Amino acid sequence: MKIKFALGSYGYEVVLGNITEEIYNKYSQDNEALNDAVSGFGDNLDIKEWSEMDDIAHKYGAVLEEEGTGQYLKVFNENNEELLNIPLTSDEIKAKGFNIKEDVVHTSNKDLSEKFYFFGQSGEKGEWENLDKLFEVSEFKPSEFNLHLANLDGLKIVYAISHKDDEIIQLSVVSSNPNFQNFEVRMGDDV
Repeated sequence: MKIKFALGSYGYEVVLGNITEEIYNKYSQDNEALNDAVSGFGDNLDIKEWSEMDDIAHKYGAVLEEEGTGQYLKVFNENNEELLNIPLTSDEIKAKGFNIKEDVVHTSNKDLSEKFYFFGQSGEKGEWENLDKLFEVSEFKPSEFNLHLANLDGLKIVYAISHKDDEIIQLSVVSSNPNFQNFEVRMGDDV
């Protein structure tokens, strides 16, 4: 049996990147200038376009939400028959037996605590899927699957799935234009 995951209906592309204290001071009080600069509309050459400011992390995925948000995790077989449909929340995922592996973690009170950094997110509506590589199993058992989670300074997204200890499959999305963008310069707790 081949297994396809579909997570949605909202998610993010998120980047974290190192910046200098000078860049932080320049843009921390002027978000409009920061948006212009990292979107390529400004004349500033001191900062890259937002998606290229990713020397700490750059991940895409469906957002893991709290209760009642409408986010979902669906599982289908090769005949497109729905095997599972649950809310995309930590409690529901654990209740169904999936394993959560929070294997990408960057936070202002941990590894970013002594840094000035850029945080950029672009929200998209769509479904994050493993279409490029379906999982081949004899039967669908949630306890054999790992949902890989990235915690990017508080924003948690499911960016990949793996079966047992096999290869991690990155999720991909077909989406229209971003419906939300947020760019910030941040300072770690210990700077």
